[in-house]
Amino acid sequence: MLISKRSRRRSEVFTSRFGDGAGVEFPVRQYLRCRENFASGLVHLALLGAFLVTLGYFGRTLDRLFDAHGEDLNPWFRRGALALWVVFCLSVLRRLYYKVCALRGIRREMATLRATFRERDG
Repeated sequence: MLISKRSRRRSEVFTSRFGDGAGVEFPVRQYLRCRENFASGLVHLALLGAFLVTLGYFGRTLDRLFDAHGEDLNPWFRRGALALWVVFCLSVLRRLYYKVCALRGIRREMATLRATFRERDG
C-alpha cells in the first residue's frame, strides 16, 4: 500500500510513533503517558472524594429533614430514603476503591519503565 498516490515508498517501511514499540524512545513515551494518566487519575480521585463528602452532607440534611417534617409520615419513607442514600455512598466508595487500584497499577508500570531506563543507561 502506498502512502500517497505519488509516493514510491510503502507504508510498511515507516512505523507509527504509537506502534509496537519499535522506536528507541518508546519507553520514554510510555512513561510520559503513564504520568499523564496518573495525574488525571489523581484529579478524578479528588473529585470522587469531594462527591462522597457532598453525599455525606446530603445524608445529614436528609435525616434532619425527616426529623423536622416527617412526624406524620410512615417510617418506611425515612428508611427507604436512607437506604437509597447508603446505596449511592457505597457506589461512590466502590468507584474510589477501583480508582485507587488503577492508580497503584499505573505506579507499578511507571516503576518498571524507570527500571528499564536505569538498565539502559547503566
